[in-house]
Formats: sequence, C-alpha cells, structure tokens
Amino acid sequence: MNVILEAKDIVKTYGYEDNKIYATNHIDLQIEEGSFVAIVGRSGSGKSTVLRCINGLEIPESGEIYINNQLLDSTDSQQFKALRGKMGFVFQHFNLFPHKTVLENLTLAPIKVLQADEEAAKQKACKLLERVGLLDKKDEYPNKLSGGQKQRVAIARALCMDPEVMLFDEPTSALDPEMVIEVLEVMQELAKEGMTMVIVTHEMKFAKDISDLVVFIDNGVILEKGSSDDIFVHPKEERTKEFLKRFISE
Repeated sequence: MNVILEAKDIVKTYGYEDNKIYATNHIDLQIEEGSFVAIVGRSGSGKSTVLRCINGLEIPESGEIYINNQLLDSTDSQQFKALRGKMGFVFQHFNLFPHKTVLENLTLAPIKVLQADEEAAKQKACKLLERVGLLDKKDEYPNKLSGGQKQRVAIARALCMDPEVMLFDEPTSALDPEMVIEVLEVMQELAKEGMTMVIVTHEMKFAKDISDLVVFIDNGVILEKGSSDDIFVHPKEERTKEFLKRFISE
C-alpha cells in the first residue's frame, strides 16, 4: 500500500543545551494511505509532539517529514503551506472562533485560503454538518454548543479543506464521558470511508477496536508498534504491558 505520510528520525527537544528534554527522540513512522493509526502512551510521553511535528506546528531540530514523498520544508514557505494544507488537524480544545457562527467557522478557511466561491463553500459546509449530525446548528455560535458538538464541528471544519490525512490530538480528552461516544462515532465513520487518520488518544478500547497500526511511545521514543493484536493482546515490552494494565481489564 502507498505510504502517504512518513516521519524520519524526528528529534524535538525543549530547554537549554545543558538541560535538554527530549520530547521526541529519533522517531520513525510510516503511515499508509487509508489506514487508521493510534498513538498511545502516558501523559507527557511525547505523543502530541510527534503529531505537531508531522503537521508542522512544531519544527524538529532534526529529521524529516514527507507527505506523498514530498519533504515538508519549513524554509520554503509556499511549499510548506501547500503540504500542510493536505493535513486536517483536530485539537483537544476545539479551537473554534467564538464570534463566528458554526457555518462561518467552516467556510472561513476555504474562502480565504483556497479562494473558494462563497456559495459553494456554504453548500459544502452544510453537507459536512449534515454528515456529523449538526446541520441544525449552522447559525449557532460555539458557546451555545456542547463539548461533543464543538468537536464534531471542528472535525467538519477540517474536512472542509479536503485533507488527504486527518490528525487528531486527544480529541475526546476535554469532553464529558457521555459526549465522547458521539465524537468517536464520527471518526469511526470516517475510517470506514477510507480516510487516512492518525489519532493521539487515551481511548484504549476505541484504539484497540479500530486501529490498523498502534504506536506506543514512552519518554519520546517509539518503544513498540504493530497491529492492534500485537500491542493490545501480545505486547512485548514490559512498559507497554504496565501501561495497558491500567486500561485493558479483559
């Protein structure tokens, strides 16, 4: 299968020379087109940093990111912007514009960035809102929505840009438990439709049930990766086993 996204030897540190913390330490990862990849691990293990480096929100000290075999080069602003545009990013805390309606949140980037026709952008946004079950909320402002509704709007907003890959950074961690399922259902539908997706998550059952590839990160290092069965049923590393004991009881 075609590799759509690749991280090669990614190193990202914080702090000063004599007191560096390695958020990611020589990360190598290949994402195949149409696959669902779950990145799991303890809080502070470097999971979100990996995702932010892939998307260009963080620039690593060393290593390379490739999208469809094209280097994501931060020194080439035009190419950098174009390749980043191939990736949709859904944040933990939604990042919706509070003073714009749901429909305006969805149409802003297509109109401003892609120079889409305003009416065409609205029609497309309405179709995506219908897809996530929120067409009736198109004229509402974000403060009138529940957390689960905000996150579904954020997913629809990312899809408005026609991304080739969707990246999710702990999309359910800011939600009340009863709202988690409505967001996961939307993601599951996207996966069934063949969207390439990479998710940083603590939803272990969801990751176990749906993932083609599971990546366990510990202290900035990929300690273990493999199929859902490899990681959740037959983990090799002791730290993976210890981590999963807290989440998988069966």
